[in-house]
Formats: sequence, C-alpha cells, structure tokens
Amino acid sequence: MTHPTIIASESTKAETRHFVASPAAAVPGSCRGFGVHRFLSVTVMLLVSCLLVTVTGCQMTRRTTFAAHLPNQHSVRTKHFVIQSDVPIDAQDPLVKELESLQETVRTTLQLPEQRDPVVVYLFSDEVTYRFYMQSTWKDLPARRAYFVGTPRELAVYSFRSPRLQEDLRHEFTHGILHACLDTVPLWLDEGLAEYFEIRGCESGESHPMHVAELRRAMEEGWNPSLYKLEVTTDFRNLTQRDYAEAWAWVHFLMHTKPQAREVLLTYISSLSKTSTPKRLQPDLEKVMPEYFPTARAHMEKLQASPSTVQLTSPPTPASPFLFP
Repeated sequence: MTHPTIIASESTKAETRHFVASPAAAVPGSCRGFGVHRFLSVTVMLLVSCLLVTVTGCQMTRRTTFAAHLPNQHSVRTKHFVIQSDVPIDAQDPLVKELESLQETVRTTLQLPEQRDPVVVYLFSDEVTYRFYMQSTWKDLPARRAYFVGTPRELAVYSFRSPRLQEDLRHEFTHGILHACLDTVPLWLDEGLAEYFEIRGCESGESHPMHVAELRRAMEEGWNPSLYKLEVTTDFRNLTQRDYAEAWAWVHFLMHTKPQAREVLLTYISSLSKTSTPKRLQPDLEKVMPEYFPTARAHMEKLQASPSTVQLTSPPTPASPFLFP
C-alpha cells in the first residue's frame, strides 16, 4: 500500500460514516470517519510523513495520566492479529475469541487469500485517554470512537473499552482483514463489507436494522438504488448515510439472492488481490444477470418486511466539551 488508509467510527449510532480523502487533501491528523451507523468507515489517504506525530503527554489529575503513547501494558498475539491494551487481557478474553471468529468468518465467506500481515488492535482503557492520544497524534482528526489506519508499517485499529467496543471493532477489524489480504478495495465495497460483517449472523442473511430503516425512508421518497453511482464515487466527501446503507444492501443482495450474483462478487473480490486498479463490478453482474436491477430493488424491499433479530446498543454519552470544542 502506497498511502496510509484510515477508517473511523462515529460517536453517535444514528450518524456514522467513513471518509476517504486523497493525499493532496490530507493534513497531519486527517482521517476518514463520519457516520452511518455507529462507526461506518471510509478510507482516508494521508501522507506517511504526516501520519505519525509524537507529542508529549501531560498529567491532568492525580488519578489519571493522559499521555500520547499507545497502550502497551498487556498484549495478546494470535496468528492474525495482536491486541495491545492498558487493561489486563489474555487469550481467553471474549474479545479475542470474537476477533478470531470474525477473522475466520470474513476470510472463509469471501474466500480471501491468506492474510499477509497481522492487524494490530490498540485498546485504550477509557475514552478520554483514547481521545487525547488521537488528537495529540493527529490534531485535525474528527471525533470518532474507533479508527482503522493502514500504513506501510502496520495495519492498526484504535479504540477504547466501552459498551459498544465489540460493535466498533467488528467494523474496523473487517477493514483490517480486507486490507491484509487484498491489494486494493474500492470505497463502496470496503464500506459495504465492513457494514455487512459488523452484524453477527450476517452469513445466514441477518439484516442491519439501521440500514433497513434508511432504505425504507429512501424508497418512500422515490429513491432507486444505483450500483453505478456507488462505483464511480471515490471521494468520501460525496458519500451520504444513504450511500452507506445502499453499499450494505448491495453486498447483502449479492451474497443472499442468486448463486450467480454471489459468484460475481466472490470472483470480483478475488481479482482485488492481483491489481491495484480494479475494474467496476456492475458490467460483470449485468452480463450474467441482466435482470439484476429489479431483482436488487425487490430484495431491498423484502429486507424492509423482515424484522431483524439484531439488537444494537444505544448511543454513548457525548464526548467532553474540552476535548471537542
């Protein structure tokens, strides 16, 4: 990977999206993350020289020391990822088991090649310490609960202990797995797959309640899905919450309708391990499934009629004003 890739999680579930910026638009501390669902991710391109800025920490109170350094007191290493934490963690921790299971699910479901690099998860003990580190290191980053940052040095996920940690990590960790196995991932597919695997039970067709609700509102307004529009969108600033919902819906449609649709997606994903300039997926889909558009729309309408069993947690308390003026 030539340029760092950054993906983030929003601080409110109702508004979470990820951004992608070109190197020219990047500044020290720039990242993608804006929100469609708790943490929708996007890819932000930063210059490597702008990414890593070390700052001196300071003590705010007698009880809590805020320092611009990464968690390093405890660590767990597996074949595919490393977790570094400031709170005790071991190989039997439910979080470790969750990520091990997710890694296997993503790789086998998408038939990905062997993972080339480990994903490093930096787990801060609390939100304030995490925010302080992120703002000290990348001063212009927007406030997000989690980030995926890919550089030539490592594929890293940053987050903190919270009731929604599992949700945030499933999304960002999926980005890490994709970028550890493939040479490139188009924006719409990167986000669509992360949203897909964010939900437990996705392999059996479980839906994403927030995206289903967004699609319902869209269709009531006369909206129609457009895979072409998503595929030609390469600037995260042009993405909307509806685009994230649609990206998830296209992935769900391709994975859970006709076998030829699933095969088109898996073949396309396989090609991403061999090129850094991928072609569009729509022409291949149209070739094997000329009726793909009405079928996809019907699938999205059907999703609205099928209640999800997924229960998403409520939004967290807003960040402190002194952190985000």
